[in-house]
Formats: sequence, C-alpha cells, structure tokens
Amino acid sequence: MTVGMNIMKTITSSDARRDFSSMLSSVAIEPVSISKQNKEVAVMLSPVRYKELKKLEDFLYGKAAELAIQEGFASKKEADYLLHSL
Repeated sequence: MTVGMNIMKTITSSDARRDFSSMLSSVAIEPVSISKQNKEVAVMLSPVRYKELKKLEDFLYGKAAELAIQEGFASKKEADYLLHSL
C-alpha cells in the first residue's frame, strides 16, 4: 500500500510578516511551513489541529509508558512520575 505525501504550503518569513492576515487564513485550512534562508524554521497550525496532535502525543507517551512497565524497564511509579513531569 502506498500512502500519498501531502505537501505543506510553504512561505518565507518575509512573506509571513508582510501578509500575516493571509497566513492566518491559510492556517485555518492547513498547516503552513515558514522558511528563512531556504530552511524550515516554523510550522503554523490551527488550534484544533494542535490539540489533536497533543492528544495523539499524550496517547503515544501513555502507550510507551505501558510498554516500559510491561518490559520491566520502569516501575509504574517511575512511569507515572515521568508522564506527569512532561
């Protein structure tokens, strides 16, 4: 199975500064990559997408902690401490 690659819209930092309002409108639709001197320096995304990614990250950290406990790499107490310190 081949998964298609979704190409993110990219703008320069100068364009982002010059037309910030337009960039914010674009971010509501899709993440926008910001480049400076041909290097990606930031990605802007909507609050909804950010919250989705944070939930996914929290879920994955939880699963990693469960696996660490199952495999004997960490106690439940250690895993809980690490997760709560994030």
